Amino acid sequence: LRGETGIMRKKFSSLQKEIEDRNADIEKLKLEHQKLQGIIKSLEKDITGLKKEIQERDETIQDKEKRIYDLKKKNQELEKFKFVLDYKIKDLKKQIEPRENEIREKKEQIEEMEAELEHFHKQNSQLELNITELRQKLKATDHEMRKEVQKVRNVEAVIKRFKTDLHDCVGLIQEPKQLKNCIREMYGKYVQDSDVAEIVGVDADIQQEYARQREHLERSLATLKTKLRKDSEIHRADNVRVMQENVSLIKEINDLRRELKISRTHAHELECILELNKKNRKLNVSDTRAPSSERVPSPGVKQPDMEEAERIIEMQRLEIKRLRDQIQMQEQMPRLWSPSGGKLPSLTA
Repeated sequence: LRGETGIMRKKFSSLQKEIEDRNADIEKLKLEHQKLQGIIKSLEKDITGLKKEIQERDETIQDKEKRIYDLKKKNQELEKFKFVLDYKIKDLKKQIEPRENEIREKKEQIEEMEAELEHFHKQNSQLELNITELRQKLKATDHEMRKEVQKVRNVEAVIKRFKTDLHDCVGLIQEPKQLKNCIREMYGKYVQDSDVAEIVGVDADIQQEYARQREHLERSLATLKTKLRKDSEIHRADNVRVMQENVSLIKEINDLRRELKISRTHAHELECILELNKKNRKLNVSDTRAPSSERVPSPGVKQPDMEEAERIIEMQRLEIKRLRDQIQMQEQMPRLWSPSGGKLPSLTA
């Protein structure tokens, strides 16, 4: 019995020790259970917050879907407006192309007219130089003629005095000695050069040559006056034609300005609509910004259509710029010169 009692005691002590270990394990498990309960409560709080956040996200998604639906409607309206504007742009291009061809032809005509005017200016300058030269020649000839007239007057005075002295000598015809002395005095007085006869012949030749040259100069001057009068009439007609063409060009430029103003109005409307669309799109992007795992794609937005609208607006701006450059080039064309040396009116409205 003692051995069994010892064995039982040993078993009891081992069981007691095992019970204590079990109690210690139970305490540890209780502590772990309390910790897990705290973790579960915190997780339940997180789950509640996440549910609220999911509900808010669902409401936000509904609002975004509603806005996307509104944007789809606006895009449809913009597509309709884009179609109308495309048709108007094509119509304007069809109207502008023949005007550009006409403007190019008018420019070529104006350049040809400027070349003709330059040629006429050169001819007028040459004619003025010829007239100036002829006037100088005529002035020199008049000076020579005055000298010759003075010589003739001097010779006539000498002849008159000679006649007077000869008449006095004829009165002494009855007295030979006195007549002889008078003749000697006359010879000594009037015959001082042996080449008098030759000088008289040379003076006659000079006067004939002078008369011939004067007649030739008068004929040349009359021809030049006639030619100058005809050229002036031709220049006047050309100037009238150039002025009429300038008036027609000014009218065409005014029409182009009106068309440009209409195009600017359309482009401004397109820019306003595009800016509004960009603002709405930026607002949409900023509102729907979220983590990548929770980001919802926005179906139905036609990005290529918006890019096409922007491209059309940019083409419209370039077309307006080109029209503005053409009008400025028309306004800054070189001014035409009139035959009188003044300038014709510039091509400004």
